[in-house]
Amino acid sequence: MPIQGGTVAFEEELLGFGYVNQHTNVFAEVSTQTFTESLLGIEVEIRAIPVEYRFNYGDGTTRSTSDPGGPATRQTSTGALDIETPTSHVYQDTGTYPVSVTTTFIGEYRLPGGAWTPISGSTSVEASPGVADIWRLSHRHVSGACQDANHWGCSGPVELAPGDKPPKIFVDEYDSNGRYIGPTRP
Repeated sequence: MPIQGGTVAFEEELLGFGYVNQHTNVFAEVSTQTFTESLLGIEVEIRAIPVEYRFNYGDGTTRSTSDPGGPATRQTSTGALDIETPTSHVYQDTGTYPVSVTTTFIGEYRLPGGAWTPISGSTSVEASPGVADIWRLSHRHVSGACQDANHWGCSGPVELAPGDKPPKIFVDEYDSNGRYIGPTRP
């Protein structure tokens, strides 16, 4: 059967962005799949049920669980940043990390009007991969209100080194040369 392994997913508004030493929510988007096949002239329904997920976070850390995870159910003042979930991960270093998930499926079949019957064995299928983009968080303290965002200590832009790219969630704020052009969101 052409079982689909699903996709590696992150919080929708973060697109894989996260900070060092904080939880980055990674989860698998995959569901039970049903197929209809004709075997010896009889229409047979077959379903593949995801039962286990092996997360490889790209930094040498793996986790196997029966929980695919999902979007964070609560928000903080920073959105969905640093919320621990059953499948979140804390990266120790900055960088971009290839994240993969291998889903193990078990099968069942049924004849027309019959009950579902287990199929012995299981199969594992890779999900479409994702990329975690992990940055360092840096704070500056100032003694008064900022008059201009370009002043030291005010929420100025991230300065990119040659060859660096901004995180996907901020890419629209930089030109093709990596120079900050400002927010384009309303």
